[in-house]
Amino acid sequence: MPIEGLKQFRGRNPHGYFEDLPWEVRARAHDWLARLMRKGNAERGTVPPWLFGIYVGQAKRLALNPPTSAWGRSMLAKRGGYAVQRKYKSEGRVGEKHPGRLAAKLRAKLQSSGAVRHSFGNLSGI
Repeated sequence: MPIEGLKQFRGRNPHGYFEDLPWEVRARAHDWLARLMRKGNAERGTVPPWLFGIYVGQAKRLALNPPTSAWGRSMLAKRGGYAVQRKYKSEGRVGEKHPGRLAAKLRAKLQSSGAVRHSFGNLSGI
């Protein structure tokens, strides 16, 4: 059963995949698509039509918003955070033994004893 809302997107684009983009961006999009196709052909032998459509969309996205070094660093940080979470889970350091929870408990204990003072000034008006 076809989805009526997607009817406008069926079939090939008569103007080409990237014709709505400026010339410089279109050239980058074609480069990204060629790169993705090489990778897909190396992994699968051929690229199925459903994957080709995804590649076209990704090539357009990458051409319009090219990844920066800041984006790469943020992705590495995210991957590192997930790795630490997996490590803690495999070591059983979850729940009450999680380092973040231990640190929060220690801070709350120190704060209630008066050993830790915040430097926010007078917060009574909040």
